[in-house]
Amino acid sequence: MPATSCTPWPTSRNTVNSLSPVADSTKSILLVAQLSPPSTLVAARRVAGLTKYWSKSGYRVTVLTSAISGEGPIEGAAEVVRTRDLMASSLNWRRRHFAALGGHVAQSYRRPSRLEAVVVPDLGLLGWIPFALPRAVRLARARVFDCVITSSPPQSTHLIGNVLSKRGLPWIAELRDGWTFDPPRRPWPLVTQRRLDVSLEHRVLQGADALVGVTTPIAHDLRDRFGGSAQVITNGFDPEELGEAEPEDSLLDPTRHSLVYTGRMAVAGRDPTPLFNALRILRDESPELAGRLELVFAGPIADEERGVLTSADLKDSVRILGALDRPRALKLQRAADSLLVLGVGTSNRSVATGKLFEYLAAGRPILVLGEETEAARIVASANAGLAVPAEEPKQIADALRRLAEGRGPNGADRELVARYAYPRIADQYAELIDEVCERRCR
Repeated sequence: MPATSCTPWPTSRNTVNSLSPVADSTKSILLVAQLSPPSTLVAARRVAGLTKYWSKSGYRVTVLTSAISGEGPIEGAAEVVRTRDLMASSLNWRRRHFAALGGHVAQSYRRPSRLEAVVVPDLGLLGWIPFALPRAVRLARARVFDCVITSSPPQSTHLIGNVLSKRGLPWIAELRDGWTFDPPRRPWPLVTQRRLDVSLEHRVLQGADALVGVTTPIAHDLRDRFGGSAQVITNGFDPEELGEAEPEDSLLDPTRHSLVYTGRMAVAGRDPTPLFNALRILRDESPELAGRLELVFAGPIADEERGVLTSADLKDSVRILGALDRPRALKLQRAADSLLVLGVGTSNRSVATGKLFEYLAAGRPILVLGEETEAARIVASANAGLAVPAEEPKQIADALRRLAEGRGPNGADRELVARYAYPRIADQYAELIDEVCERRCR
């Protein structure tokens, strides 16, 4: 059984990429996440924000992550342990796809591999867990950890927490997307796969000391099916990072209303077609008004998206900037006239994409396509924008008209927005960590 804070601290520890000394009074956290900085994907930003502000609160954070995210330290982490991952190896013929997805190479990315419809619960079970799980066990034997936190997707990450929990380590399972509830992937093609996925979810998550959902629908589902009091701990934004981002308007047309989208679309199933049909409606009904509006897309583009985004009849209204580095993307958000969240119809209502919170911090009006999503609820509660059905071009056109005419909300509740700053989120999480650790030590 590994040592926890219920036992005396050892007199010495082995370290990996050690960056700071450890005070005897601090709690030590093992954070397990496949994606982490320097990856530009949204999951890595959560790891960055929590690690940075936990360390500022005196916690010692060890991050166990995948080599697919890149190399180097993570701000605030006392240790960074990067394991092998078949996704980063020569066995993965789609390595350049992943690099394009992250905006690291100038080419289009493609939709996820067809193998994702085969392996239950996800490809991480074959690609990363065989390397990460043994490393986690060795770390738990060599270090004193008060708590392990596993963050999914991939859902197979929670197998690591389940194993360490059985060895006596308090465990918090964090779900950024639902597992069998409202999953972002397509349904399993076979009944046997669906049954296996449900069974695996139940057997793994019921062993957690606490469950965390990053949105209210995910947390409510966890409470309903697993009992207890699953907590909502949302994604957020780093106020220090945004404080350095002065508006960047050199990429925008100052004579037009710029509706900006930053990020990826196809990888999450977002389809801009209803939006473009809405723009066509607006152009037919009010050509002069439509001419004052431009849709700006900044981020890696999938092969199938490029044809839609470059439609000949919309070439004067749609611009593709391609992948931008993170500081410039943040500056672009702050310079936009309004910001766009693309929904996925009536499915995936639990989704509140990580960039939503950066949008809130930018202080620009937000248009959410998907009025029944968690993103729409958050935006409405902050009086930060508009929400319309994701698949209704006519209603989307009406929303575009309001924005172009300057009739969109612009009075976001700054105090509510401030709740999504990572310093506050890290403090909220710290209370749960303390509670879980004390419960195990009784």
